[in-house]
Amino acid sequence: MSKKKQDKYKPKQNINNVHDKFFKDSFSRLDVAQSFIEELFPLEIRETINLQDLKRVSDSFIDDELEEYFSDIIYQTHLANQETLVTLLFEHKSYTVPFPHIQLLQYILNIWKQEIKNGKTVLSLVIPIVIHHGDATWEYKSMKSYFVDLPQVLHKFIPDFDYILFSLNDIEDDRLTSIKNVILSMSAMLLKHSHDENDEFLKLTPFWLEKIKELDAQQQLDFIKSAFIYIQNAINLTNNKIPPIFTKVSNNVNDIAMTIADHIRAEEREITMEFATLNFVRNLLKEGYDASFIAKMTEMSLKKVQDIIQKIKESSN
Repeated sequence: MSKKKQDKYKPKQNINNVHDKFFKDSFSRLDVAQSFIEELFPLEIRETINLQDLKRVSDSFIDDELEEYFSDIIYQTHLANQETLVTLLFEHKSYTVPFPHIQLLQYILNIWKQEIKNGKTVLSLVIPIVIHHGDATWEYKSMKSYFVDLPQVLHKFIPDFDYILFSLNDIEDDRLTSIKNVILSMSAMLLKHSHDENDEFLKLTPFWLEKIKELDAQQQLDFIKSAFIYIQNAINLTNNKIPPIFTKVSNNVNDIAMTIADHIRAEEREITMEFATLNFVRNLLKEGYDASFIAKMTEMSLKKVQDIIQKIKESSN
């Protein structure tokens, strides 16, 4: 499918958060994580993991410096037939990064620091899993490749480790659509095609219609809420084009989609009005009018005008 949106190392934060939010909504589900490991992991690694003991770790190991880079989805389990603890770090990337090992290493160190703080004397094995779906090709490099012309005797000082890379762009649609877990299948397809142009994305409508029928009512509600907002913000479809993707499934799904669409339109109207009010007050301030005069003129409370003025000051800093 044709794609024209440029992938950069560090996209605008609000766009990146849209991708991260949807990723979290999907991969925070235990069944999705289990299915991902069971169906997509390399066989030799999957066989070492006890899927029955898999559980989500709610603690965040992200420090302030790395907060903008990580999605913070962590699961723990044990090695098969052993008590050795394994931490699975699911890291989502909608763009490429030049030195992924450095970011991952900091995250791994945070996990180990927390384990030591909690009194553990044996640390867990951390397996980083990078799930990428940006336009640009993810060029995998080893940790050692960050260093050049080092004598072999000095290689032992490099903190070398690996990560499992899943670049959704390199996985065929047929493979993603055949995943048994319906939410994982739809989520992976949404992430992969989030950079498609509108017309190309809409060609996938029959896939959504077929898959969403396999979910129960609550699952349909949860997924549509999450997917609807993601599609609107990440793919930039207009509101009138989004409901038809879901409304052909059933009356229940139709009601859900239309309710969400109405809610989003109401929010947009409210944002538009707030923006217009803010600009109006800003212009009056430029003319030299004070808060009391603006309150009388607009019939707003003095407190509301003062709050708007504070927002104007904060936005100009």
